[in-house]
Amino acid sequence: MKTQNYRLLLLLMLGAVLIVGQLYVTLPMTSALASNWQVTTGQAAWAGSAFGFAYAAGFLLLGSVSDRHGRRTVLLFSLVATAGASVVVAIAPSFNMLLGARALQGLAAAGFPPAALALVAETLPPGRRPLGISLLSFAFLAAAPAAQLLAAQFAGLGLHVIMLALAAGYVLLAVGLYRLLPTGMAREKKGAIAANPVPMWRQTQLMGAWMAACTVLFAFVSLHAGAQITGFSENQLQTLRLAGLPPLLICLVAARLVSRVGPVPTARAGLVLSAIALMVGLLDGFGWVAAASVLLSAGIALAVPGLIGTVASRATADFRARAMSLYTFFLFVGASIASPVAQALAPHGWSALLWAPIAALLGAAAVVNGWSSRSPSVPQPSEHRIS
Repeated sequence: MKTQNYRLLLLLMLGAVLIVGQLYVTLPMTSALASNWQVTTGQAAWAGSAFGFAYAAGFLLLGSVSDRHGRRTVLLFSLVATAGASVVVAIAPSFNMLLGARALQGLAAAGFPPAALALVAETLPPGRRPLGISLLSFAFLAAAPAAQLLAAQFAGLGLHVIMLALAAGYVLLAVGLYRLLPTGMAREKKGAIAANPVPMWRQTQLMGAWMAACTVLFAFVSLHAGAQITGFSENQLQTLRLAGLPPLLICLVAARLVSRVGPVPTARAGLVLSAIALMVGLLDGFGWVAAASVLLSAGIALAVPGLIGTVASRATADFRARAMSLYTFFLFVGASIASPVAQALAPHGWSALLWAPIAALLGAAAVVNGWSSRSPSVPQPSEHRIS
């Protein structure tokens, strides 16, 4: 790859960590937020869910924007808008205003991931796209444990300081991308979107990947939120977060696996491994739960590049960003509903809490390849490489 491509990928990875990390940054601060705003911990947990649901909804609202107006424009606008919303979060005078600002923040941040994924799929040389997608996938996934670890370390500074620091980071990233990306990069020609003869909602070869995406972060957040809800100590929670970080590097191996066997088998292997990981977590003892965290991260590190590769290779250029938007919508819907589901299942015991994501993952593995359509205009790809 050219030096410019390496720089672009590095900036997009950093942006992915900072953007997606917003979903998780308030998780270890739930008790502190409850105390500060005089609300229950259940109410305080909505500081994360408000961002998550707006973030997911934003993918549907903003999915076609970068297809129409260019990846560069959307990436820059998303970063600057997220920076502004982060400042609003920092100065929110009430808890209700905080939740509203977090929702605004999630909506602004939603423009970044689809445009970034589409940009990588379109900019890198064909032979390097699996690696680029895997590196970006690693950044999106690493945001979960990294954001929780850092937020736990700096929680004493207060949410307002953390948000102001993140706002500065978004502005600096926007400046970097502004200087790196030429005007009009990856912009679709006028009228290209209307050229696709089959509506996106009828792309049955993609539906399995979209459905499977809902289970990935649902499983991850269920384990970590469940551990917090059921009374694991802070040291144990930090151990689970740290243990889950190194296996995410398997994303790099997944690039070669996607190239050799195809994205669908890679995604299916990751989903099954994730289900097995949670089954390990059902065994007695914290050691087994720590092992589950390691295996779960490894499974997700295989599943996500496989799912992204499936969507990127099967979606045509005229609606690739929108297809990625639906993928990320379902991915973060799963993450957003995980904590409330964990809260509801926790009174029934640790086993009940984990069996829900286990069942979801196994179902996802069964349907990830989608299904054939009777319409002759719908492509039926049999790709083994992302090109």
